[in-house]
Amino acid sequence: MSGQSRELATMTDDDTALSHKERALGEIRSDIESTREKLAQTLDAIEDKLNVPKQVSKAASKARDAFDDLRKNNPVVLYASAGAALAVIGGAVALRIARR
Repeated sequence: MSGQSRELATMTDDDTALSHKERALGEIRSDIESTREKLAQTLDAIEDKLNVPKQVSKAASKARDAFDDLRKNNPVVLYASAGAALAVIGGAVALRIARR
């Protein structure tokens, strides 16, 4: 018999149970660490969502990018939209003045 097989042959049920317990503890520790990492990521995401100044900055940046894309790719739509907005504002002002 080789040295390793003699060692295995002399293992008792208690030794086998201990190795299973050690393996189970290792798996539990691994699960705990994984859960901690996921919780940290979730808390970071929640913090990011609740950070109003940061969200406003992101929204402003997206709007700026969309405006720049529209200006470069389709300026006619941009000018038409601006003209329509001015017409609506001008109409609202004219109605307010007419009601006085």
